[in-house]
Amino acid sequence: MGILLQSTTVLDTAQTIAPAAQEVVKDLSILELLTKGGFMMIPLLLALVVAIFFIIERYLFFRQRSVINDNLVRDVLDKLYSGNLQAAEAHCIQDKSALGNILQAGISQLGKPIDHIEKALEIQSNIELNEMEKRTSWISMISGVAPRLGFIGTILGVIKIFYNISQSADISIGTISAGLYEKMITSGTGLIVGVIAFMGFHFLLTKIDNYSMKLQKQIFEFVRGIQKPVK
Repeated sequence: MGILLQSTTVLDTAQTIAPAAQEVVKDLSILELLTKGGFMMIPLLLALVVAIFFIIERYLFFRQRSVINDNLVRDVLDKLYSGNLQAAEAHCIQDKSALGNILQAGISQLGKPIDHIEKALEIQSNIELNEMEKRTSWISMISGVAPRLGFIGTILGVIKIFYNISQSADISIGTISAGLYEKMITSGTGLIVGVIAFMGFHFLLTKIDNYSMKLQKQIFEFVRGIQKPVK
């Protein structure tokens, strides 16, 4: 009889603990997690929006200006060989690309020594590449600042947790763990934002560097073409 009573008591206790455990183990949505991160989540989310905006905006700008028409240099040289300088310049303007602007700068110096032409090509190519790299510094800055902001948010949260403990003398593991997981959200968010910005920044720089190599090849073909004696 005593054994039965003990078994019943154990079962009742287990049934009482089980619902409580089920209530503790609760899945949180991403939105709920973000709202528990505190005020530091606001600048982190703003940084994420700014980073994504500049990554997309710079990529679209690069894709528009980096188109290289393989026939552009040849067509411009053909017009120059025929003595039609204005048509060659108009062809460059019509192309609406960085290469077209660079060739137009070179054409404007025709008749001067070759070093003047090369200097004009170099200056314009630097201008075009700088235009493509514009605003990427913001993406780079976000990649470095976002993880630090997240870490600051976590540190401030931990300080607040221990301050509350010192005031209430409640050092239960539930109190500490509940506060810590919420404050670690800012560190995780900061790292995610930093990784996105870091990848976007280096993706854009890689695209620009590869384009720069192709651009130099086209400029070399143009310089070699204008130095070629016309038959």
